[in-house]
Amino acid sequence: MADIKEYVKIISSEIKLSEIKTILSKPKDLSVLIIGDTIIDNYVFTVLKGRAIKDPILSVGYINDEEYAGGIIAIANHLNDFISKIKLVTLLGDTNSKIDFIKNSIKNNIDLKTFTKNNAPTTIKKRYINAYRNNKLFKVEYMDDTPITEELTEEIIKYLDQEIPKNDFVIVGDFGHGFINEKIRRKLEEKSKFLAVNAQSNSANMGYNYFNLYENADFLSVDEQEFRLPKSERFTEIETVINNHKASMPFKSFLVTRGKQGCIYVKNNQLIKSPVVIESVKDTVGAGDALFAISSLLAYLNVSDILIPFLGNCAGGIAANIIGNKESITKSGLMEFIEKLYKEVEEEDIHNYFNTVSNTLNHLDKSNVTKFTESLMDTYKKEGVIYVFGNGGSGATASHFAGDLIKGVSCGLDKRFRAVCLNDNVPALMAIANDISYDDIFIEQLKNFIKPDDLVIGISGSGNSLNVVKALEYAKSKNIKTMAICGFKGGKIKEIADVSVHAEVNDMEISEDIHNLIMIHCVKRILQKELNNLNVGEQYSQRVL
Repeated sequence: MADIKEYVKIISSEIKLSEIKTILSKPKDLSVLIIGDTIIDNYVFTVLKGRAIKDPILSVGYINDEEYAGGIIAIANHLNDFISKIKLVTLLGDTNSKIDFIKNSIKNNIDLKTFTKNNAPTTIKKRYINAYRNNKLFKVEYMDDTPITEELTEEIIKYLDQEIPKNDFVIVGDFGHGFINEKIRRKLEEKSKFLAVNAQSNSANMGYNYFNLYENADFLSVDEQEFRLPKSERFTEIETVINNHKASMPFKSFLVTRGKQGCIYVKNNQLIKSPVVIESVKDTVGAGDALFAISSLLAYLNVSDILIPFLGNCAGGIAANIIGNKESITKSGLMEFIEKLYKEVEEEDIHNYFNTVSNTLNHLDKSNVTKFTESLMDTYKKEGVIYVFGNGGSGATASHFAGDLIKGVSCGLDKRFRAVCLNDNVPALMAIANDISYDDIFIEQLKNFIKPDDLVIGISGSGNSLNVVKALEYAKSKNIKTMAICGFKGGKIKEIADVSVHAEVNDMEISEDIHNLIMIHCVKRILQKELNNLNVGEQYSQRVL
């Protein structure tokens, strides 16, 4: 999970959610021709009974079965919500064609064109599933993957000659089940303005359907094994295999998916690695098709290179948590998934911030907070004046603290704290900065006021702000008690001051948060308790009733 969050943090720092929304809205008016093998995925859900008594076979009980439109139909359905005009070209058998099921399964933007292979079934892959764990037991395939006839090939090519020029780009889902042959490949390469290819190796075509059957395409998506096989590099690190062959690949860009290890996107000889963005998987069937569909679209749109593997992995991650191809990727579903990833990163940043604040507080020297409070009470008893100052956020803390001493702690008391924030006399501060130096804005004010029983408090996140350093040094030279509120390594003011409250953290924001918590709220509460002053609490109670 940590790797996912670190990866998404990198993506979110470069690409805003609004930009992704804009990108996914762009292709609506495009037209695409999608061509490839139809596969009907039949899932038979069963309950395991164990080994049959009389035969060495597994015995299961039937629960129910479901059919999903897979293969090229799934790819087309995944793009339906993104593109308004989809021409789907596929091959069916004339025996058990499943045409009614197919027509009912395709989405509304899809225009279906089918060709028929005689004396063959439409490809069905029947998987038997252990319903308890949703793991697959075995598969039975009904297909005829022998080559189509020359006559049918010419009919398909004639159709493609007419239709391809009408479309902005073409997507090929070549599952190697007897539809896409060499002549059709050459025609697709010849006519397509932009060609995206997925050439799949599976148990039915192993060794006979490598991606190098394509000689020229704009985008390729294959899994790691499909990339290794035609290169005959089984054990070499995949990045090395890619680097060995990327220059000779006949594709402008390509993507290699690696299952739980994510994917690698290659363009202009550069490798971009993208980890998976999910922690759990229900069913990997169709996940690669979803990734291919979305990444093909993004490759055509020529979006930022880092987005193609990221959004492709998001689509694949959604599909990997859907049984079969029961549901398709939608624009709203994809955006919701991405928004969730972005939100988790934001919440992780909040969590880390809170943890750092908490750890810094836990390591704070509490005895110095006590000394700080005692010094304030000692000045109060002697009727001395407390001078407090700082720059930027530290100046705001100083002003807040002086206000709390004057009102928050002193309210209702006959004897009150006398506190002055040197940041608040703006005309004097600006005059000194303009006529003398910004480094003297606090020391020059102190020269007008300080007396032996006073207390001077300097606040600096770094501990090295020169105007704070000079003011504390001056007070020290006059034997006035000094206190430092600092962060990071403490800086010079920690060395100068009689007492220092040091938030030892290399983070300016967290350092300032600690200063606020300690000075404004913690110390204020201790002082109120020390003086037994309940007036402010009563005022607050009346106001919130």
